[in-house]
Amino acid sequence: MQKVTLTHIGAISLGKLLAIWSFVLGLIMYILYLLMMLILPILGIASGDQNTLAGGVVGFLVAAVIGIIWLVATAVAMFIFGVITATIYNIILGIGGGIDVDFKERS
Repeated sequence: MQKVTLTHIGAISLGKLLAIWSFVLGLIMYILYLLMMLILPILGIASGDQNTLAGGVVGFLVAAVIGIIWLVATAVAMFIFGVITATIYNIILGIGGGIDVDFKERS
């Protein structure tokens, strides 16, 4: 077992990690949401309301554009949040001396 002390976290690397995670998870939710936005107008048409198609297409396009903007804005915000968090964490680690971490090799 190897014992080490964590005394520094890379601010940019944490920011990139959080940005990528938020983008990937947001993209999964975005795809599921767009699939739902495609299915609902089809169900409306199947129920006999022909006006549902126009509203469904407009709603889908609006959701698609806003979703892309939201994905990018969330990734940027999480990058900034990660940089700020790592910087504050490094300041606190400098005062407190670090965190002891134990590593064990896999067999």
